[in-house]
Amino acid sequence: GYVGVMERFTGSGLGEADGTVDMGSDSNGGMDAPSSVDIVWLSYLEKKFYRLNVKFSLELQDKIRQKFRTKYYDWPAKRYWAFTGFVINMLPKGHVWLYVDGIGRRELVCDTLVGREVNVPLQDFDEDGYRYRKTLDAFCEGRLGDYTWAEENFKRNGLSDGLWDTYKTKFNYEIEFKFEDEKAAFTDYLYRFLTGEFWHRDNKPMPSLLPRVREIQAGWKVGTTIYNGKFYFDEDEIIKGYAEAFKAKGASGKLVIEVSKYNNWFTIYLLVSGKKYPLTKTKIHVFRITPQHLKEEKWPFYNNHPDIYSGDIHYIGE
Repeated sequence: GYVGVMERFTGSGLGEADGTVDMGSDSNGGMDAPSSVDIVWLSYLEKKFYRLNVKFSLELQDKIRQKFRTKYYDWPAKRYWAFTGFVINMLPKGHVWLYVDGIGRRELVCDTLVGREVNVPLQDFDEDGYRYRKTLDAFCEGRLGDYTWAEENFKRNGLSDGLWDTYKTKFNYEIEFKFEDEKAAFTDYLYRFLTGEFWHRDNKPMPSLLPRVREIQAGWKVGTTIYNGKFYFDEDEIIKGYAEAFKAKGASGKLVIEVSKYNNWFTIYLLVSGKKYPLTKTKIHVFRITPQHLKEEKWPFYNNHPDIYSGDIHYIGE
């Protein structure tokens, strides 16, 4: 059967779930895994319509089906979850990425689909938009007014097919926290990657091949004191840093985050073949929670980016 999805709100970022198909919402307890997609969309930046009408390969259908059937573990909650969302993400120049989405995890299952440019009368696409804006140019400019940072980003960086290839490139590495204080215990993590994928702490090792990390949320304890840290990696630095560190064919390594004895200093680097590649531009803030719940705990215990709010940290491909 077919499931219709109409979503007029955009700009959420790679893999984000505006317009998600909820695969568990059917009254009979769920729906079949998707086997095709037929979608028309408008790229506001390009002022172009695209259409993707494709039946998935048997290999992709099986991959998606297996993802929905296989449960994954949530370490903090001590329970298993299943994927419940299917995200169709339209990128510039007709690219379409497909994700499965659930509590604590999102995985990219296909990044090779490309729609074709089509002609669509604005009146047929958005009747209200046509009534108020009349022309496609005016309609797109009006919609972009809601995403001023995206328009400024486009003017600075343009649109490059190579960007998506860079984002989806995978490397053989693992992520490791090293604590100077031997009493520190790593309790939780959430790793976000440039592809829009993320993993909450599981009871299994992470995949060995991973895209560049974009953000890390981590928790650790020292005695009865809890630390919750967020690490926002610099886009230009990780693009260049990973390329340099893993330039040798078959290279494998680690992303290492060293935490000082007093939990207020961090050294971050890629470690490949015994060589360190520092990542010094990472924006970090840490909250500390003590049993006394002191007033000052409302503010970060450590913060190296007081001049920029976390929500204002953007990446070119968002």
